Amino acid sequence: MISSQRNGGYLQRGLALSVTVGVMLSLFVLCATAQEVTQEAEQPATDVDESVNSHFAWHVRAEIDANYVWRGLYCGGLSLQTEADVSYYGFFANMWWNVGATDWKWGRRDASGKPVTGINPEVDVSLGYRYKGLMIQFMHMYYFDRYADGRRSRYFDWGNYPAGGGGVTTEWRIAYRISDKVPLRLMWCTRAFGRDGYMRDGELKRAYSTYIEARYDQPLPYDITLSGVIGVTPWRSMYTGFEKEFAVVNLTVGLSKSWRLTEYCSVDVGGVVVFNPSSMQPLWNIVTGVTFD
Repeated sequence: MISSQRNGGYLQRGLALSVTVGVMLSLFVLCATAQEVTQEAEQPATDVDESVNSHFAWHVRAEIDANYVWRGLYCGGLSLQTEADVSYYGFFANMWWNVGATDWKWGRRDASGKPVTGINPEVDVSLGYRYKGLMIQFMHMYYFDRYADGRRSRYFDWGNYPAGGGGVTTEWRIAYRISDKVPLRLMWCTRAFGRDGYMRDGELKRAYSTYIEARYDQPLPYDITLSGVIGVTPWRSMYTGFEKEFAVVNLTVGLSKSWRLTEYCSVDVGGVVVFNPSSMQPLWNIVTGVTFD
């Protein structure tokens, strides 16, 4: 992440659109929840086994991360991350926010004297479908502090740009979790449009940066979960700075514990240690979050 020098026009348009989508998601959650309560009150318990809204689900989450670590990459320091998700018969809409420091080293400057440490706001909006252990998702990721050709990226500017330019990227994601008895999840992610380019022989190439992950979550006593992750990139991609054809970029081990406070609220705490064999970089994160569902 680079430090942010705000351009009011683009920032306001991006923020306005993001807030609008967030408000729409919130209203959808509230209206659907109210409808479900009303129908349950009107229907005798002996009429049907399940209500017409039994396939509606939602959750809202907020967490504090000591470090913003993602797929073996260091993306920032202390961060506040929030999420809202609504689904109906498997179709879902999701919005995820991050606001945090670009680095722990506040006040650091580059060779030209410009501040390096700043704030790295990001908003990801996605649509998808879940069926049992399968998930298919399309995600639009916008970084408010990324520039292209000296200007701030527009929210729907899906043009290809080299690393460091252009703030919009999109990704197709497909994941499959085998079962509760075999809690292994496999995931494939490929960038489709937007900033994902590198220069070769003076020509800008699109990388279609891809990340493949296997994750195993092992339940332990006292509601503790032990997790292990292996992530690779199969060809030249942003995960290696567009330098390597194949690389292991993420080896993660983590522990987490959740407490259910009420029927609709739970809190959790967890920690991970991460090693990126491609960059030989060790990373870590500690997370504390609260979820309403």
